[in-house]
Amino acid sequence: MRFVVLAFSVLATACTGTAPSSPTAPSSMAFGTGATEARRGSQLPIRGNLVATETVAGAFHRLTGSGEATHLGRFTVVSEFNVIPPPLSTASGTAVWSAANGDNLFTTTTGQAVIAFPLATIVETHTITGGTGRFESTTGSILVKRSLSLTTLQSSASLTGTMNLGH
Repeated sequence: MRFVVLAFSVLATACTGTAPSSPTAPSSMAFGTGATEARRGSQLPIRGNLVATETVAGAFHRLTGSGEATHLGRFTVVSEFNVIPPPLSTASGTAVWSAANGDNLFTTTTGQAVIAFPLATIVETHTITGGTGRFESTTGSILVKRSLSLTTLQSSASLTGTMNLGH
C-alpha cells in the first residue's frame, strides 16, 4: 500500500508542471565550477587549494602550479618573484592565474616566510590588478598560505580571499 501511495504522489507531482521547491532540488551553482551569477561590484569569496613547484635562480624564484578554486574552477598559476633571504625572508613579484577556459587574473604579490628546516611556511598576499575575459577590470585579493619543502621545492597551499568583478 505504501508503494502505491508513493507512486501516486510522484505521478501527481510530475503532472502538476511545477518544479519541486525542496532543499534537494538541484542548485544552479556547484563548488569549483567557476560558474557565478555575480553582478558588477559583487564581492565574491574565493576558496581553494593549490600544489606547485618552485625553481630558484639566486634571488629570482618561479612558482608553477595548479589547483581548484571558486570562481576560477580548475586553474594554473605562474608566479615570478624576488626573495630577500633570512633573516627577513620576504618576497615580491607578480602572478598570472589562468582559468580552464583561458581567462586570466593578474596579481601583484608580497610574501613572508618562516623557515624551520626542512620546511618554509609562507603567507602571500596576491592583490588582483585585473584580468582578461570575465576577469577584465576585476579587483580584490587572494591570501595564499603555503607549505614549501626546502629539499624538494614542492609546496601545497590553501587560498582564501575576495574578488570584485568590474563588469
